[in-house]
Amino acid sequence: MKRYKETPFLEQIKSIPNVSLACEKIGLSRNTVYRWCKEDLKFKERLDEAIVAGTESVNDLAESKLIGHINSGNLRAIQYWLDNNKKNYARPRPKDFWESVQGDNRVTEIKITVAKPKKKIEKPNQAEHKTLPDEDCIEA
Repeated sequence: MKRYKETPFLEQIKSIPNVSLACEKIGLSRNTVYRWCKEDLKFKERLDEAIVAGTESVNDLAESKLIGHINSGNLRAIQYWLDNNKKNYARPRPKDFWESVQGDNRVTEIKITVAKPKKKIEKPNQAEHKTLPDEDCIEA
């Protein structure tokens, strides 16, 4: 049987790196493709190269879409990027880093005090009373 669909199939794999989807698009049986792989090792090599190229293409597309969402301020996209790329920008710490931080430098108490209002601001005609707080009303 002539392989007139071989080249279009490999081109399709470069854009859709999935054998089933590429076969469906070209009108080719998956069994035929796998038989070609068994019979022709050069075809198998070309198929593997096309799958790698297709996978890289899809990864580039996905990354560009993700960056677009990051640029638009999508916090979920930002979180995803940081979670999956932190090894690229995080500074390595010594193994005992957290032990040294937790030594005597731990925060043991936080005091928060609420100050009493100094003045009342009154507005004429059905005004609500608002208060101005002290400038130094919170201690940490």
